[in-house]
Amino acid sequence: MKKLLLFLILIVATFAAEAANVRGVVTCEGKGVAGVVVTDGISATSTNKNGAYRLKTDNKRSHFVYISVPSGYEVPSMRGFMPDFYRSLSNRQKVYNFSLKAVDQSKYHLIVSADIHVRNRCMTKSEPLRQTPLSNPVGELDSATFARTYMTTLRNYVAKLPSDTKVYGLNLGDVSNESHWRGRYGGDLENFVEVCRRSGMPIQTFTAIGNHEHDMKARDIFDDDDTAAELEYMKVFGPTYYSLNIGGVHYVVLDNVKYCNHKSEGKDRNYEVRFTQDQIDWVKKDAALMPKDTKHVVFAWHCPSYRRYLGGKAKHNADEIVSNYAPYNLPMTILTGHNHQSEVVKVANYPNTTEYIHPSVSGSWWYYPLCNDGSPATFTRYDFVDGALTARESVNFTDHAEQKYRIYNKGVVNKSGERVIRLNIWDWHPDWRFDIYENGKKVAEPHFGNIRAKDRLYDEMREATGNGIKKFRFLNTARTYHIFEYKPQDVAADIRIVATDEFGSVYFDVTTHME
Repeated sequence: MKKLLLFLILIVATFAAEAANVRGVVTCEGKGVAGVVVTDGISATSTNKNGAYRLKTDNKRSHFVYISVPSGYEVPSMRGFMPDFYRSLSNRQKVYNFSLKAVDQSKYHLIVSADIHVRNRCMTKSEPLRQTPLSNPVGELDSATFARTYMTTLRNYVAKLPSDTKVYGLNLGDVSNESHWRGRYGGDLENFVEVCRRSGMPIQTFTAIGNHEHDMKARDIFDDDDTAAELEYMKVFGPTYYSLNIGGVHYVVLDNVKYCNHKSEGKDRNYEVRFTQDQIDWVKKDAALMPKDTKHVVFAWHCPSYRRYLGGKAKHNADEIVSNYAPYNLPMTILTGHNHQSEVVKVANYPNTTEYIHPSVSGSWWYYPLCNDGSPATFTRYDFVDGALTARESVNFTDHAEQKYRIYNKGVVNKSGERVIRLNIWDWHPDWRFDIYENGKKVAEPHFGNIRAKDRLYDEMREATGNGIKKFRFLNTARTYHIFEYKPQDVAADIRIVATDEFGSVYFDVTTHME
């Protein structure tokens, strides 16, 4: 019986060896690392006790072999800040090795940015109708504005963070614009990488693909495979979907832009917001191989999935992704961008799950550092301790005095014509608590709550900016749910508003009054 068992094991091992067409080893300081997931985006396996793996790749559908970086480790950086976690598949090469460095990730910061849109052109071509301290210099390229504002603030911000805490970056897509990849602007993906490198990007940064990273030269994509539109992105950033682990948190980075560009139907650069079947199939494997000590799952993709106006339900097939991880009963967080607006949504079908939709780094497309819901152009810091999300903070990199809210306390009336105070609180989460005081006394039942309204400052900015901003309808002032209104009991009182965030920390404490 034992001989038969050994014979069967030998047959299985021989078949596996023949089936696998690539192999390699994952090491840290010369020693193999066991349990590291290796994939080609179709198949997946794990390294053995010696750090070795064998994988059968699909040469027709796969472009890379790559690892899911394990917790407690980092990969080297390419070009100063790009993680080296993948290898391009070649018919000639059969061995793909990876190296890791052991690091302490018991606590770390994640810097999240969305919709940077560096195109290497200027938007402010003449003096605005009304000059403000935030107006860009006339003729300044958006790449220079990005380096002068975002990159300078990020370097200084990271330098002031505790030296014993790791910091990583995550871009949520649309770092450039495919309409400016060719021609006299030279604003392609390589240009973006070089701007970051020359400006001293201080953190290793992972990237998700956005709709504007799909090549407009790829036309009439009618089937589920839009790889033809993703080749330029893959040349620079690698796989369009992958996972990694940082400090007990499992990150799943995906592509929910299915590019079409149906020129034959008269549609230019159009796309569907959904996940392809290859990703859905791969996610099942990724969820099954997720480390058993995972404490939190974070999803990152470009377009929002769960919306407030839908009652926290999915707008597309995101449930086919999230449902694979739900059975583990872990906290789940979704990080998205695309809308150039702030929104926080409690996901309806999955307890303890929140989607954070991030404002655009480019603001109103580099005309002005505000988004059309009044959110400032920001990056957002997320804090993790022992796998738990413990805090988040948006960082306004153009107006350092305005970080958490904007108050309108002069000449504001509600629908009934009564004098009120309004606040734009772009980071608001539905679980926040607000305590209101008038002249030092807590108001038992304050007339305070969010309304759907426009931000006045953005309205004024759009009128004053000039330079053709009004020709873009998507830059029209948007109504948002993160405008709050308070009707005082005493219009002459000093009014104190204390906001406690979803983590139980005081997010802001401000005292104001009617003017």
